[in-house]
Amino acid sequence: MVENLKNYLNLLNNQQRKAVVNSKGSTLVLAGAGSGKTRVLTFRILHLLIEKLAFSNQILAVTFTNKAASEMKIRVSNLLNYPIDKMWLGTFHSLSAKILRAHAELVGLKSNFIIIDSDDQLKLIKQICEQKNIDIKEKPPKYFATVIDNYKNKGIFPQSVKSPKSKKGEENIAIIYKLYQEELLRLNCVDFGDLILFCIKIFKENKEVCSKYQNLFKFILVDEYQDINNVQQQWLEFFYQGHKNICCVGDDDQSIYSWRGADVNILLNFEKNFSKPLIIRLEQNYRSTKNILECASFLIAKNKGRYGKELWSDKDKGEKISIKGFWHTKEESVYVSDEIEKLISNKTPLSEIAILFRVSAHTRSFEDRFINLGLPYKIIGGLRFYERKEIRDVIAYLRLVHNLDDNLALERIINVPKRGIGRTTLGKINSIARNNNISMFNAGSKMIQDSTSKVNIEINEFIRKVHKWYNLKKEIDHIELTQLILEDSKYVEYLEQEEKNSKNPENLNRLENIKEFIESLKDFENLEGFLEHVGLVMENISNTNDESISLMTMHSAKGLEFDNVFLAGWEEGVFPSMRSIDELGKKGLEEERRLAYVALTRARRKIHITYVNQNRYSYVSHDFNIPSRFIEELPKNLVNINNSTYLSNNNFIDEFSQIENMDSSFITPGRKRLLSRIKKEEDDWDFNQDYQSNSNATEGSRVFHQKFGYGKIIFIDGDKAEVDFEKSSQRKIFLKYLQFTA
Repeated sequence: MVENLKNYLNLLNNQQRKAVVNSKGSTLVLAGAGSGKTRVLTFRILHLLIEKLAFSNQILAVTFTNKAASEMKIRVSNLLNYPIDKMWLGTFHSLSAKILRAHAELVGLKSNFIIIDSDDQLKLIKQICEQKNIDIKEKPPKYFATVIDNYKNKGIFPQSVKSPKSKKGEENIAIIYKLYQEELLRLNCVDFGDLILFCIKIFKENKEVCSKYQNLFKFILVDEYQDINNVQQQWLEFFYQGHKNICCVGDDDQSIYSWRGADVNILLNFEKNFSKPLIIRLEQNYRSTKNILECASFLIAKNKGRYGKELWSDKDKGEKISIKGFWHTKEESVYVSDEIEKLISNKTPLSEIAILFRVSAHTRSFEDRFINLGLPYKIIGGLRFYERKEIRDVIAYLRLVHNLDDNLALERIINVPKRGIGRTTLGKINSIARNNNISMFNAGSKMIQDSTSKVNIEINEFIRKVHKWYNLKKEIDHIELTQLILEDSKYVEYLEQEEKNSKNPENLNRLENIKEFIESLKDFENLEGFLEHVGLVMENISNTNDESISLMTMHSAKGLEFDNVFLAGWEEGVFPSMRSIDELGKKGLEEERRLAYVALTRARRKIHITYVNQNRYSYVSHDFNIPSRFIEELPKNLVNINNSTYLSNNNFIDEFSQIENMDSSFITPGRKRLLSRIKKEEDDWDFNQDYQSNSNATEGSRVFHQKFGYGKIIFIDGDKAEVDFEKSSQRKIFLKYLQFTA
């Protein structure tokens, strides 16, 4: 039991204390990264209970994850030295479920209703589509599930929806939503979106019930307010109308989940939604060095859609941010692994090292490198590259083409994409294989000889294609073979359809994963060598421990912190994401910048930013990357830029000038600036450098290049030389950029 509250208030800084003790009315706490947000929420609850402003069951505290709710409850209980089980502390969905079970009959449900998962949701929508003869190839169940979820996030009921007649395939939205809700009620089921939506329906239509909860909750606290959506805001406003005491804690600069329905404008409009609010800024950061905070603050200040705050720290100034560019992803991963090994030699725990990516597909080259070096790593918030479904699918195709007796590979992909070959048919094939002691592939061939059913026609087509690929593997290389398989099987088409029907970043990244997969094939001479590598990789996956390097997307890094952070892949078009800018315009760019801010503020001591000049998927395009505009937006006095690859560097210009077609379809403002800078620097170039003349260079001469190091000239072609570099690959370079060594 806390004896003296003042002892606890003395543990808070002035702004934190202000946020804790101002319990009446509407309060918005703008909590910067690492500013002690959790402590403020915990102590605010503590203050309400100790000062006897409310009993525990009169406090409504809302979080976004069950983990956060559990941790907060434990913290408060430990401080008070008694449990607070009666307090309404949980997520929007868990608290809504509690209310809904108490009043289920008011919306036509029984109190023992079931909350269905996404798989059951898709099955139900599929059944409705079949009943109404709706072609699910045009718009699959996942598309309708996403649309319905978006409606529910906005608080829109079926009766308010009208299908757009002008858009092909969307004319059935209203009827499917209506039938879907009717079927859920008939089954006494709800989905996650219904939990909040039905609570709002109950409050709107039953004033007594609404008044009961409005009178009950004297104080409302909300965590991660920047991630709220429209229906959650409506839900809060019902409770607020009672005692009108609400405290929302969030950071507009860390709003990065618009694809989940989060709307940062709700936080920005706090003063319009709640009467006479008090705005408190938590700006003292307890995590990062001064340099890191100044860089992050300088960057995010470019955004216009924000309240504005300036993070500061009483920590040391710390090291400057290191920015380094590379020609290829392999060089990038080698550099990062070398830096990590230096940290390890200085006794840095692996758990204090993280690599953050904008795109999850870009973990592949780092994973391969770490496996080769024996460096333990883990993927936070996702799967390792070779564990991802689409990667395992393509590997299964390649395994089957390599070995027609691979039954496990066949079972995985015979119906991926869907070919109408279900479990029953697969069971028959398996039975024929066992009875005749043959492979399932041969069993399938045998089975189709005895029947001309629709299923057998599909099996026959599948077997025909596999035979075709099998015969071609000796004529074309493994990269061409993989691309052919992806095209013939319509697997890429299948992923493209998945991408269209979902805003989930994991679905959006699947095509990127496939591109990265094909790029990885270039490291191997043949298919056999690649499959052997994958086998060893998968074996290593199970041999991981807790003390590991953390790899994750920037979205997954939210709420985490590490001493040393590597930010990889900062190239224009990758980060900021061109997709986000294309779809959302300035709003998309500002959210990408907020994501950069989140990434920077994960670090306590040191940040390394890396980018590559060559397109990460060189088999797709020979365009050159340019560094992210966010690199240009960092304060130059607080970063160390490696001059061998940065924009102003002559070697980068040399490589860039070799592009045959500069009229890329990917012309961004950053690229235009780069082209302008190239022209200027070429005009200003001083060729009278203190290098030994290259006029006497001959085949076999040893040379030095500032970026690629030492190498030997293989042959000379006019003003260029083909050079075999010792620490890089063979490249054609202008003679004027080579230093001749004796």
